[in-house]
Amino acid sequence: MPISLKIGGLATAVALTAALTSCSTGGSSSSSTVSSAPASASSVKTLKQQAQREHGLVIYANAPAQYFQPVIAAFTKQYPFIKVSPADLNDNVVFSKYEAEAAQGARTADLLIASAPASWVQAEQNGVSAGVTPTGLNAFPSWVNQGHGVFVMSAEPILTTYNAKLLTPSQVPRTWAQLAADAKANPARYKLASYPISNPLNYGGIYGLIHVLGAGKVWSYYNAMAPATKTFDDGLSALTYMLQGGASVGYMSSGLGQGVLPHYKGLAGYTFMRDATPLIPRAITVTKNAASPASAHLFLDFLYTQAGQDALCAAGFEATMTNFHSANGCTASLTALQSHVPANTTYLVPINQAVLDQQTAITQRWNQAFHR
Repeated sequence: MPISLKIGGLATAVALTAALTSCSTGGSSSSSTVSSAPASASSVKTLKQQAQREHGLVIYANAPAQYFQPVIAAFTKQYPFIKVSPADLNDNVVFSKYEAEAAQGARTADLLIASAPASWVQAEQNGVSAGVTPTGLNAFPSWVNQGHGVFVMSAEPILTTYNAKLLTPSQVPRTWAQLAADAKANPARYKLASYPISNPLNYGGIYGLIHVLGAGKVWSYYNAMAPATKTFDDGLSALTYMLQGGASVGYMSSGLGQGVLPHYKGLAGYTFMRDATPLIPRAITVTKNAASPASAHLFLDFLYTQAGQDALCAAGFEATMTNFHSANGCTASLTALQSHVPANTTYLVPINQAVLDQQTAITQRWNQAFHR
């Protein structure tokens, strides 16, 4: 079922945009788990002692402040002696800023958080990670560990958003096949908004669609959708355009929309596509040049606890713990997603070389559909 939500007019567009379009995992989204022993009291004590001698925790993250600050607050409640300094950056800058500063020997990030799978592959090749593994991974799917010291913090499902002033619930597409058919049959009603292929979220989503549906279907759908689609480089413009009635549907939207949309009363909504729902990994690593490695390790460990998962879910990130049940009533979790889409239609976009290798071919085929 589509999830219908109300918004208090265009004044809320800025807040909504960060959720719907900010950002931008591997292998399939299986529920198997990996073995990792819980942290011992002695190891936590040692890390705390070391962290108290460090000078704060610096994080470069593609994580909008309104989402990330509650997670930081939950962490500092447990570790009040650690001052966290986050910088909200886009994916490319997360890596380029760290690598430039590290090369100069300057103070730089202790943790990196970003969503672009292809960029993570390049970062791994550049040796950005210290290879630190969090404790508690036995409670998580095996794909949370992407290897090379990189871990999925939040596996966010691609959303389809819609303007409920223009579409009734029965008119909201619930599959990619339906969206393509609607856009072809009635382009006046189904005016669409999305992003260029240069957007990492969009590229990752299309890579995931191809894995689930096959290239033939995906590009046949894009051939139908492209003529009805207006693309935007930034989320604010795309969302404002849809809310003003320029589009009835926005596709390839970030899963962070689950966290913010319920707080607004108006006429927008989102749904999960039932034939294919790619999961985009917002991944994290402790950096090789971390000046506060113990503080970074404690933060990493915290994320993979019940308290950390509760904080992520409440903030709008996707809780990935196996059989996660929220202590605060939040619904942004893979456990909740299972009630909306068939199990064989989700796919975690991997952080591996194949994602990078296919970028040129997928980009060329997208450009062909959009005549660019």
